[in-house]
Amino acid sequence: MPTEHGFPRRARSTGEQSPPSKRTGPSRRALFWILQGGGWGLFGAGMFVAGVTQWPVPYTAVVKSSLALLGFALSLVLRAIYRGLERLGVPLPGIVVAAAPLSYGAAGVWMAAHHLVVAAFVAAQRGAPQLAWRGFPDVTNTIYYFFLLGAWSALYFGVQAYLDLVAQRESLLRAESLAHRARLQALRLQLRPHFLFNTLNAISTLVADARTAEANRMLSRLSDFLRRTLEGPDDDEVSLEDEVDFARQYLEIEVVRFGDRLRVEISIAPEARNAMVPAMILQPLIENAVRHAVLAREEPGTISVLAVRDREWLTLEVHDDGPGLSEAAADPQGVGLANTRARLAELYGCLGELSLARSPLGGLAVSIRLPYRIADAGAA
Repeated sequence: MPTEHGFPRRARSTGEQSPPSKRTGPSRRALFWILQGGGWGLFGAGMFVAGVTQWPVPYTAVVKSSLALLGFALSLVLRAIYRGLERLGVPLPGIVVAAAPLSYGAAGVWMAAHHLVVAAFVAAQRGAPQLAWRGFPDVTNTIYYFFLLGAWSALYFGVQAYLDLVAQRESLLRAESLAHRARLQALRLQLRPHFLFNTLNAISTLVADARTAEANRMLSRLSDFLRRTLEGPDDDEVSLEDEVDFARQYLEIEVVRFGDRLRVEISIAPEARNAMVPAMILQPLIENAVRHAVLAREEPGTISVLAVRDREWLTLEVHDDGPGLSEAAADPQGVGLANTRARLAELYGCLGELSLARSPLGGLAVSIRLPYRIADAGAA
């Protein structure tokens, strides 16, 4: 049976994301009680129908309904124990192994309690409670109901695992949608008229000054950047080395565009290069830094991109020497914070973090922290 608290699920995003799909089915909590009540109700009805052909209706109603109610209650006890083991950090295989002795113990309690109910009923009807205890301990029926509780436990884990799988698939679909929107957003931002005008104007100036090699290089970089934005793979994650290479393509265009007004510093720790990161996670942050630190003023500006690994964690940082936090607060969508936070939440749950701080350069520092892993089995 599923519980309202499944095995660890991805945290839900609170930021900007694509519209969620409509949910017409019951929640986990509601589904649990539907299956729990319906399953044990059918069990009790089946036992009554089978027993009424052998015993009087009052006796059958009391005895068989007690079986169903006791099974219902003991299954809730097992559920509470399984959830308690989960909270203690016991892995799922360990909980499944523990289910066997727990189910057998619960079956023994079930039979003892059932005999007490029957004894009380017989005492009330005939004044002979000793008849109800004949044949107790009821080993045969204890084994039978052990298998019944074992089947309940198997169904509990199976339905819960299925619901978790569905939730993970939905999270992946949302993450893919967000990545697709990020690519389209990046393209729209770069295709703004003033961006293309200034880029083409810079190329024209290079040609007029007979700096043909530089003009060709800028055209090549612009072409590569637009092609990669349009035709890049649909992977949710890429290696940090590939992501930084993509960011360099964008920055090289901006360096030609702004000349000496833009200074770029990129520092990637060697042990971090193979780490997997969300595709196109740096470009919108870098573009925002360029817009605030260089485009909005006449004096030169500096953009710094850093990446370091700290054991099981990877930290990415984009620094600038622009106006800093006050400007970011006035234009919170400028760095795509909502979209970036949503993608981190979908891909890493509560393990993905984005924070803002004052940079040592004097401007804004945007920091992303996420689990370190590499493509081949994620060995740390």
